[in-house]
Amino acid sequence: MTSAVFDGVPLEVHSHLCVFHHGPAERDELVMPFLSEGLRDGESCQYFAMAGERGHAERELGAPHPRLQVSEAESRYRCEDELDSEAFMAELDEWTRRQGTSCRVAGDMRWAGSSLSRPGRLDALFRHEMNASRWVATRPVYALCFYDLDLFDGDVIVPMVNAHPQIWMTGVLLDNPYHQQPAP
Repeated sequence: MTSAVFDGVPLEVHSHLCVFHHGPAERDELVMPFLSEGLRDGESCQYFAMAGERGHAERELGAPHPRLQVSEAESRYRCEDELDSEAFMAELDEWTRRQGTSCRVAGDMRWAGSSLSRPGRLDALFRHEMNASRWVATRPVYALCFYDLDLFDGDVIVPMVNAHPQIWMTGVLLDNPYHQQPAP
């Protein structure tokens, strides 16, 4: 199985990273090489872009490509204006089962930002990230969740740190001692 590299740092399969960055330009500097490398290595890649950014991501990644899927997450994984985590994870699970190779999954989490001020939404996102950690442990995947520090404040950052086993910030990958293990 191929090992992945993110911003010059080797990753182990089953990695689930919380990637903190500043703005779309820095996000693209990090995510596009990560996904492009996966495609070059014969891995399947899925990227959850912000609404209106799908075309940009596809151009950057050389779409159409048989092992690339780019989606706009907020238009697909909402159920009555709430994150439908079960549908999201079931679709990812089915996609990875069909691939026959290790997979790279990355998502721009700005889509969640517009609803986090409403009661219960941050808890739902936390539970979703915990579901993702559980799922990543069962599949040959590398999963990166991109949180923009220009958009999210400490009220979001602290729970997201707790939900991810690893954190990337300013070129450093840290194993997270604050990670809360998901229940089986």
